[in-house]
Amino acid sequence: MSKKHLAILLIEDDPTFASALQALLKRKSIFSFDCSHATTLEDTNAIINQKQFDVILLDLTLPDSKGIETLNAVRRRGYACPVIILTGQDEEDLGIQAMKAGAQDYLIKGEIDGRLLSRAITHAIERARLIYEREDFLATLTHDLKNPLIGANRVIELLAEEKLGALNEEQINLLFHIKNSNWTLLTLIGNLLEVYRFEKDLATLYFEHTNLMQIVNNCMREIAPIASDRNIQVLADIPDNSEAVVLADCDSLTRVLRNLLDNALKYTPTGGEVKVSLSSSADRVLLKVSDTGPGIPEEDRKHLFERFWRGRASRRHTPGTGLGLYLCQQIVSLHKGTISCTCPADKGTSFLVELPREVNMLSSA
Repeated sequence: MSKKHLAILLIEDDPTFASALQALLKRKSIFSFDCSHATTLEDTNAIINQKQFDVILLDLTLPDSKGIETLNAVRRRGYACPVIILTGQDEEDLGIQAMKAGAQDYLIKGEIDGRLLSRAITHAIERARLIYEREDFLATLTHDLKNPLIGANRVIELLAEEKLGALNEEQINLLFHIKNSNWTLLTLIGNLLEVYRFEKDLATLYFEHTNLMQIVNNCMREIAPIASDRNIQVLADIPDNSEAVVLADCDSLTRVLRNLLDNALKYTPTGGEVKVSLSSSADRVLLKVSDTGPGIPEEDRKHLFERFWRGRASRRHTPGTGLGLYLCQQIVSLHKGTISCTCPADKGTSFLVELPREVNMLSSA
């Protein structure tokens, strides 16, 4: 770590523990530092708006926020700043969950000494730097792969439509199979780029009044050729008088629906059915994507939205990165909504996205 003077943000509601922690660090740290102290999530928001920090020390249990949601809220406000979790002795499982959700490390209160804390801070900053460089390279690489695939698909379309010469039916079918494979690759690349975008700079979101009916119609038109090629029927259950308008980032919600539809098509057998339903109430809009595939085992469902996680059946039979549903959850969470999965009698799968009609999203960016 080349930087010897650090800006540290300590988020801890116990003033005695906060003072003791700073005293330990002053005696044993290998770097000089300034430490700002916040006792609530509201205080944190005000402090982060005024100053950039090299590392955040976070107690997940605050007067106005508790659990993993505290970490998610701090990461949204602190952007790429590494976070070290401070947990109680009976909360080690929570620390592990926090690392899966993006924290760099966790330390158990009562077992912290100055040298351990100093080393944890140094390593967290270095790991965050290496991760940033790796994912920056990955984003550049995936972006460079995207344009040739788009160009190739355009040529394939021209060939399949016989605008460059006559083809027989077998040749046309082969071209459509290649196009569908390219679509899968483009979806994977898009997920990688979107995950990088959300984790690197959440401020790029642009919230405006968005009609979900338009997003649904556009996405269904996009997947129609793929569904037809696989002999899968795609249905829409949308009331004529539905007013599904939410305050949202249109591109992000489009990515959510694309991922859900892509998953539904991927796991629905030939001759099956995928249905998109849209309904609304006075304060909520509900978007549901259902399929007639084999369903998801109960033991797998609890891991569905974890970063890079893929079920055993997925790893064996289908391409993917394990980022699609993770990205969906991140996007929906930023919109103050929820996403869930059900498998009625282990036959078929349904994903339900619930979004509020009007929320001031700017406060979460």
